Amino acid sequence: MRQEEATRLVSSLFEAWAPFLLRYAVRMTSSFEIADDLVQEVFLALYIALRQGKRIDNPKAWTFGALRNQVLKHARYLERRAEDLEPSETLDLIAAQPHWPDVAAGFDGGAPLDLSVLSVREEEALLLRMQSFKYREIASQLGI
Repeated sequence: MRQEEATRLVSSLFEAWAPFLLRYAVRMTSSFEIADDLVQEVFLALYIALRQGKRIDNPKAWTFGALRNQVLKHARYLERRAEDLEPSETLDLIAAQPHWPDVAAGFDGGAPLDLSVLSVREEEALLLRMQSFKYREIASQLGI
């Protein structure tokens, strides 16, 4: 795919799909900063794949699957490090300024639904269904 086509596709997909992916990543990582980085990495990977001529039939599903893999990879990385990264007291005094204020508004410490009773897998399925994924697509994404 040519550079202009890839740029246009990735940009339009980013505009439409990035807020949902960010919500999902924030929910899975509990961090806006990490989630933002992972979402950006996914769209960069999509751009690179398109430029290399890889056939991606459903870019929306591809980005979700890639983000899910990035979140799992990050979780494994944290487990290997075997330490909790607690912010210093100085950093606690600085007010966080999320890059995505519209998404941040939905995560003010509580959720309209109490998703804490769901397992991670159930939560993933629910979030996908809320984004109008078909059951077959959800099963495919979750490896069922």
